Order: sequence, then structure tokens, then C-alpha cells
Amino acid sequence: NALSKFLGIILIINEVSWVFYKLNQGHTNWAEFMPFELCTINAYLLGFLLLSRPSYAIFEVVYFWAMAGTVQGIFTPRLFAGYPHYLFFEYFITHTGIVLATLILIFRYNWKVTWHSLWRSFLWLQVPALINLVFDFTFDVNYMFMRELPKVSSVLDYFGDWPWYIFGCEIFALASFIFYLIPFLLLKKFRLMTS
Repeated sequence: NALSKFLGIILIINEVSWVFYKLNQGHTNWAEFMPFELCTINAYLLGFLLLSRPSYAIFEVVYFWAMAGTVQGIFTPRLFAGYPHYLFFEYFITHTGIVLATLILIFRYNWKVTWHSLWRSFLWLQVPALINLVFDFTFDVNYMFMRELPKVSSVLDYFGDWPWYIFGCEIFALASFIFYLIPFLLLKKFRLMTS
């Protein structure tokens, strides 16, 4: 319980500290400070889940976002500075913290996800995607890469130019969601076979 709350505090403080860092660097464009990146949304939601009364309805959505999106971010990091810069630590604290928080919730509450969870998560994913599509083009930012490809190499490079890579991302996200659902399907099948 203490570990959960500590991690929740770290996730939230880490995101807030990034805002203060940007301000300290002289950034004044308010549009750059929005918590609209998927990993930022995950960090805040999981942070509050660890600190307050857990909500399975939120967890089953965030589980797929965290595992499919954040794990990808760990393997293909979009770093703006190398070790030992603050941004290096901020990035990996967020991403590894999100995955760790997700695993803590799974094992602590014995939560499982289902096909219904997958489709709910995928449908909810369209909400920040659509908001960011409008916001990015309106204010010249690039949350969730809805306006242009990231500057560093990633799997998105294989999906074509805008807007085609967005549709490629949708398919890739759905495939990734299915991949992270498989362990729960196998576990359910195993329990039925041994019951």
C-alpha cells in the first residue's frame, strides 16, 4: 500500500515538474503545457488510481493504453536529451512508472481485462485522438503525433505520410491491444481446464 501511494505521488510529481522545467526554460506557449500526450494521461490516471479508491472502469481502459503505448515508448524512446539530463530521467520515470503501476494494480486487486475491456479502451482512445487532431492543427503542436511524424525513428515511419500513418496507428494499436489481452485469455482458458 505504501509502495503504491509512493509510486502514485512520483508519477504525478514527475509530470508537474516537467511543466515547471518548461517554464524555467523560458517556454511561454500555453499550448505546449497541456496534459494531452497519452503517456501523460496514463501517468495522471494511474497516479490517482494508486492514491485514491481504485476504479476498475478506469483501469480496464488505461491498461491497454499503458501496455500498448508506453511499452512501445520504452523500446523506442523519444528523448530530447541524453543521460544524465533531467529530461532523460523524467522520460523513463514516467514510462517505467506507468508500466509498474499497471502491474501493481493487476496483482494487488487481481484485476483482469476482457474483450469488452479491449473495445472500451479502443473506443475511448478515439477521444484524445480527435481532441488532439483539432488542437494540434489549431495551436501548432503535435500531441499524439496527430499533426506530423515524430522527429526520431519509430514504428510510425512504416505507416506512410500524414494522414495515412494515423490509420496505420489505429490498426497497430488494435493489434497491440489484442497482444496484451492474450495473457488474460490464456489464463482464463487454463483455469477452465484445471477447474
